[in-house]
Amino acid sequence: MQGIELNAWDVLSEILVVIGIPFVLGLTIANLRPAFATKASKIVGPVAFLALGAIIVISLTGNWDIFVNYIMIVMIAVVLQDALSLGLGYGIARVTGLPSRSRKAMTFEVGIRNSGLGLVLIFTFYGGLGGMALVAAWWGIWDIIAGLIVAQLWARRTKDEPEPVVAPGRVR
Repeated sequence: MQGIELNAWDVLSEILVVIGIPFVLGLTIANLRPAFATKASKIVGPVAFLALGAIIVISLTGNWDIFVNYIMIVMIAVVLQDALSLGLGYGIARVTGLPSRSRKAMTFEVGIRNSGLGLVLIFTFYGGLGGMALVAAWWGIWDIIAGLIVAQLWARRTKDEPEPVVAPGRVR
């Protein structure tokens, strides 16, 4: 065990750099130059995926002993938590009557975490503490697997139910 201290503003600024700025930049480009954004997304998506993969590989190789000793416990905890959060996202969307596409979006928003951000924060503020890096790295791997499984299951279903028509100005 070791003590740690965090400065909330440092953490917030790191999150803004990793998530906020790219998000705002992406929205701005998509609004101002939609054709460019469409072309760029074909490059940016795969590059971001490869960057996440590199961060995960670095975390695992830097903590290989911890990985080998604790991976089964971490795998079980991550898979159970992920199933619960995906189910919770879908269940809440279903109970509140959201249309099919919105239920799917909410399922992923609640169920899939940003493990890349988690790993950046772990390395920046915690010196890459092994157990933390291992959990975040496995979460990144499992989120990809679980996301692909859920997407495949939805793709195999028959066509989506039609989206309800809502009168202009009315919120469903």
